[in-house]
Amino acid sequence: MAAALEQDRVRQALAALIELLESVGQPFASYAEGLRNLDRQVEEARDRNSPELLQHAVRSILRLYGGMGSFADLILQTPQGVALPEQDEFYALQQQLFEAARDELS
Repeated sequence: MAAALEQDRVRQALAALIELLESVGQPFASYAEGLRNLDRQVEEARDRNSPELLQHAVRSILRLYGGMGSFADLILQTPQGVALPEQDEFYALQQQLFEAARDELS
């Protein structure tokens, strides 16, 4: 299982984003839970060896990046509006997830 995750760029990026969002706490835990659900979808598709399920999961991930106010616009900040130092890492991980998901499209 661990070796499969190491080779799965989508799940690696999801895991890293979930860990980061959980580390910065509320209100970002709800985003982490949404990503965890997407990770389960990708895992199930891989376990079932189902290209159809995988395409559905990947398209769901890519929809996170659509439009104003989407996941792509999320800024990690305190309730007082101070940006958290994890923001740069978050942007990099968002980009990794987008590219990995895009590469999975058939």
